Amino acid sequence: MPQPHHRFVFVLFDGFSNLVLASALEPLRAAAGLPNGPDIRWDICTIDGSPTTSSSDLVITPKAALNALNDPTRIDYLVVISGYDMRHHLSSRTRARLQNAAQHARTVIGVDTAAWLLAACNMLAGKSATIHWQELDQFREQFPDVSVLTDRFVEDGKMITSGGAATVMEMMLHLLSREFGPSVAFDVSNLFVYDARHQAHGTNDMPARGADRLHGPGADHVRRAVSEMIAHIEAPIALKAIATRAGCSLRSLDRAFQDNLQMAPGKYYQMLRLGRARDLARSTDIKLADIALQTGFKSHAALSRAYAQAFGTTLRAMRSKRRTVPTTTASQPDL
Repeated sequence: MPQPHHRFVFVLFDGFSNLVLASALEPLRAAAGLPNGPDIRWDICTIDGSPTTSSSDLVITPKAALNALNDPTRIDYLVVISGYDMRHHLSSRTRARLQNAAQHARTVIGVDTAAWLLAACNMLAGKSATIHWQELDQFREQFPDVSVLTDRFVEDGKMITSGGAATVMEMMLHLLSREFGPSVAFDVSNLFVYDARHQAHGTNDMPARGADRLHGPGADHVRRAVSEMIAHIEAPIALKAIATRAGCSLRSLDRAFQDNLQMAPGKYYQMLRLGRARDLARSTDIKLADIALQTGFKSHAALSRAYAQAFGTTLRAMRSKRRTVPTTTASQPDL
């Protein structure tokens, strides 16, 4: 049976940061666009359905009011984003609608200063949380029933809180890894040239050392091997040669890929090549035979067999149904 989609509902408040929204939303878009990527869908809303203005005067028209979304009881992640004006949004209507949506959400996330709103809605009482570093002291004073931490993001039960944009990106990669596997998070982090080695587990929003999307034994070998694979899409090289260039044996490389990405290196290499073939078929008019050559397959037939086996469809069928990018829609933004 097909896997159900994962639904994210974003609630924006005036004064939100464009960068924070992008850091939360773009990893989802990137993950959904991966070859065989997860089925992720999202809605962008406001409390009353009115357009909202970011801290840099970008106006976004939401899909709906929070209480008027289709299927309001089907929310996997409720993501609340507010900026410096969070104290001005604490109306009785805001509290009621956030509390109602949170009851139906599997996970509730507050980013940037949204932990203030969640705490005001009595969602963080007795829990640990964090907030943008500029608000930490006042947050402690205002909500003594919340254990305020300086961690870059904090999970406590169904509640997750995070600080600014850099920490939000890290949090989203963490969620992608947990929901869909480390290889998805790793691929997304590569798309954004995200280097968590200089990010995680330090003071909120301050660069620190010591973390990466890859944590298992042999992580450095995996990084070097993936770099070699990416450099040799059109003219693939043998896995033994890749292992040698990564500084390990083929057996060690296989173990490192299984530990870090839960996938054999040969499978990962093939998925990189098939992903490139899909991108070319979707975004260009290059002949499929030429796409096969550009992605290291001996023939169009060989590429078609591998693609059909991996994705259950053909490149020709996918090309005939090229996705139409919406001109203006809040729920499916594009870069």
